[in-house]
Amino acid sequence: MLCLLNTFTIQSKFEGVPLSLLFDWHIKEGAFERLTPPWLRLYITSKKGSIDNGGSVNLKLPIFGDIGIKWIVKHTEYTKYKSFTDVQIKGLFSHWKHHHNFFDFGNNSALEDKIEYDIKIGPLKGFFSRVLDNELKSMFQYRHRITKMDIDSHQRFKNPKIKNILISGSNGFIGSALMPFLTTGGYYASRLLRNKPKLLPVKEYEIAKRIYLHPSETLQSRIDDGGGFDAVINLNGDNIFGLWSKAKKKKIFDSRVKHTRSLCTNLSQMDKPPKVLVSASAIGIYGNSEKNDYKVFDDTGDFRVNNDDNNLEDNDYLSYVCSQWEEATEVAKNAGIRVVNLRTGIVLGSSGGVLKKIIILNKLKTNIVIKHDNWLSWISLDDLLRIILFCMCNDSVSGPVNAVSRNSVQFLQLTNMLEKIWKTKMNIRVSPKMIKSLLGEMSKYTILSDIKSTPGKLIANGFNFVYDDLESALRHTLGKMQ
Repeated sequence: MLCLLNTFTIQSKFEGVPLSLLFDWHIKEGAFERLTPPWLRLYITSKKGSIDNGGSVNLKLPIFGDIGIKWIVKHTEYTKYKSFTDVQIKGLFSHWKHHHNFFDFGNNSALEDKIEYDIKIGPLKGFFSRVLDNELKSMFQYRHRITKMDIDSHQRFKNPKIKNILISGSNGFIGSALMPFLTTGGYYASRLLRNKPKLLPVKEYEIAKRIYLHPSETLQSRIDDGGGFDAVINLNGDNIFGLWSKAKKKKIFDSRVKHTRSLCTNLSQMDKPPKVLVSASAIGIYGNSEKNDYKVFDDTGDFRVNNDDNNLEDNDYLSYVCSQWEEATEVAKNAGIRVVNLRTGIVLGSSGGVLKKIIILNKLKTNIVIKHDNWLSWISLDDLLRIILFCMCNDSVSGPVNAVSRNSVQFLQLTNMLEKIWKTKMNIRVSPKMIKSLLGEMSKYTILSDIKSTPGKLIANGFNFVYDDLESALRHTLGKMQ
């Protein structure tokens, strides 16, 4: 009996991208992670071989905690600069075959993703096939957008002197996205980790080398070949979400300030210090005050935190932490390292941060509305990755850099846009007073934060934003393109 397979096909043309560049990008370490949509929690648990030698990949789709669906895919039918195919060995489908086809148009190229699949669910097969086709459309539109954006970014922003990169804070929301973004761009990435587990899993897959550093050790002593790194990216910092007890606030401070001070001391003492350090900070440094109503904070001016204010730690804790955080990089600057203090706004990505918490309700067709006219300076996660690359490669950029969109919005605009995109049916109205009573001091620096800033230095240095308006940024990361 013949089994009629479902077929899904999508094609895109890549202007100004030679075939070899497009093909090679897909076979680099980190391509799978980079192409996996943030709303899909699918990840690699182990792999054998590679795309060009019949390798296989073990995947997992978490359902609850460590419980999830295992999926094994084998690479076949590899023809360099033409095609390769992924075939399911074990998993959700009774048949799954994904053809990656590449086409040459001189200085341009094209990509076709063709999937043949079958699912055994009896009379409901037609319904679920239509649902799956819609999901595949969202997924592969996202994949093609990412491919175009990343290849273009690495063509635009490059520095021949930078190849080896050390990342501190690679486990977080931003760091976990940054690693595959860099490795698919041809960089060699290493992860700086503080606590070495007693027992590592037997089968563990990672796209970057691990470097464990005990507090009593120097970074130089942990480098195998006695060399160094061309660039260091410091994203370390404990998640600020949660009730701000004394212990939590100490963790927020120590994970940022003490860690950065220790890292910079280590970098300054290396035989070959890195050329550049991109170190995280936040626009919270500008302060969160009612006096901000008519202020727009620019990074091209001579802004200074009033460190003479003895009550700063009590009155505006985040401003105090950020000022100390940036001051901790002075030892690196004094050692001749170019330092960029990346003052990020609210980072919008469905894989983490405040958006991940909000969309739990949005998926239930419910929206939270807070009647509050505070300003949010935001940045899409993918533009933030590009900003990090831009600052790392551009020798003329140093000091504080506002990593925010050119278009700040008020919080109500954010919730209204989410209502529009998700087509929510019910609004839950919550007052700022209720938010404060539920979340405490933390709410002042997240949901109720009121800081309007502009990316003056990025604009002056010619950075191009991809997702500069709120709707396109949200639709991209949520997979809800029109």
